[in-house]
Amino acid sequence: MTPAEAAESIKQTCDEMSKATLKLAPAIRALGNPAAQDELLKASYELTKSLEVVKKIVRKAATGSATPLT
Repeated sequence: MTPAEAAESIKQTCDEMSKATLKLAPAIRALGNPAAQDELLKASYELTKSLEVVKKIVRKAATGSATPLT
């Protein structure tokens, strides 16, 4: 696997995971437990944010525009 293929694979996997997290919200809202729902919605939001950070780091690393952690 080339670096470009690896970057694309990571991006694609993150996209798939992001789409899967969108399916969580309706199920979470149907739980009927406001305290649990609030915490679960916050956690799923943080998960989505983390996936976007991974994609951003991979994009920067693949383009060589900056060090991966900046």
